[in-house]
Amino acid sequence: MILFLVFLLLISLLIINVPVAFALGVVSLVYMWVVDIPHVIMAQQLIEGPSGWVLLAMPLFVVAGGLMNVSTISRRIIDFAGALVGHIRGGLAMINIMASMLFGGISGSSVADTAAIGSVLIPGMMKKGYPANYSAAVTSSSATIGIIIPPSIVMIFYGVVSGQSVGTLFIAGILPGIMVGFGLMAVAYVFALIGNHPKENKFSLRAVFTNFRKAFLALVMPIIVVGGIVFGIFTPTEAGAIAVMYSLIVGIFVFRAINFRKIYKTLVDATILTSIVMIVIATSLVFGWIMSHEGIPQAITRFIIDLDLSRHMVLMVLSIVLIVLGTFLHGDPIMFLVVPMILPVVQKLGIDLIFFGILVCFAIGIGQQTPPVGSCLFVTSAISGADVLAITKVNWAFILLFMLLMVLMIFLPEITLLLPRMAGAL
Repeated sequence: MILFLVFLLLISLLIINVPVAFALGVVSLVYMWVVDIPHVIMAQQLIEGPSGWVLLAMPLFVVAGGLMNVSTISRRIIDFAGALVGHIRGGLAMINIMASMLFGGISGSSVADTAAIGSVLIPGMMKKGYPANYSAAVTSSSATIGIIIPPSIVMIFYGVVSGQSVGTLFIAGILPGIMVGFGLMAVAYVFALIGNHPKENKFSLRAVFTNFRKAFLALVMPIIVVGGIVFGIFTPTEAGAIAVMYSLIVGIFVFRAINFRKIYKTLVDATILTSIVMIVIATSLVFGWIMSHEGIPQAITRFIIDLDLSRHMVLMVLSIVLIVLGTFLHGDPIMFLVVPMILPVVQKLGIDLIFFGILVCFAIGIGQQTPPVGSCLFVTSAISGADVLAITKVNWAFILLFMLLMVLMIFLPEITLLLPRMAGAL
């Protein structure tokens, strides 16, 4: 009965638009007061939750991505992507997707990719006659690659929650991320044939090499970061610090595009974002403690096991649950609140946690581009001026691709585990 009232209070607070972090904090405090649990436990959870060493990688990668974003790197990557795929029909959409694949290996954030790529390519696509809602849909869906191709902030969070190696998760995300990119290009090509979208330029090896040379130093960063983690040269947190130093050196001394004002703005933006995320993490972990105290994860595990479903069916059910929740909750509370409650089920069935982590990233990625709380969706709506529902009508084709790839991975988990096995990480 108490737990029912707790959930009712939480839902009521969310309905009246109380921020998720504060809603979770209030509900947790009320529960501890009613059940007569010492409030010092809440204070301990709030302090200890966000203090993990691995979590320090998150603000570092945010800063690194921000520094790259305020330099000329976005333009260089877009030009290189244009040289590679601009000759295909629907060239600007292809450039959009390819640029997101390349930029995703730098920022680790879908929202950052959406802002960086979308601010340049959405107006460009609209000037070329592409519908505003289609331009926004392509950008929103392709930016989701940012949390699948390493480095990924969402994977860092999953590593903290599940206790799995962040480096192994990074390797596992490479092949699925590439599949998403080329799958989105295939969908965009179908749209291009239907809408008779134009090509942008003729293919030229000279242009490819010229633009590759200009973008080379930016493209090297993810290789340094992921390679260093894979070969045990540094930890994910140290990799974040190296990414920041690399971004500063390249942005200031090579590209000559970063000054003190841009550094200050990047640090302020990163501080605000990190503060928001850490508050959500802290209160989510307190609420998670309450769920464990009430035995909810164990009850969920028993319920699903008693259904006697196959592993494939369990994964399908869990994926659907995560996707549905993603339409109402942001990725952070899902990762720190919901995922810990279903991990016991996954472990009980002997499902690989690295493989499951990639599925979780896909589910959160879908949530970022579906209303009513899709963060990428709202960024592209603001840039394009298109209505969110109008974007979603087009975006469903791209979302369906993500879902189909999730089903494919469920039945062929080696898609995610092949590279980690080859690298000796499993």
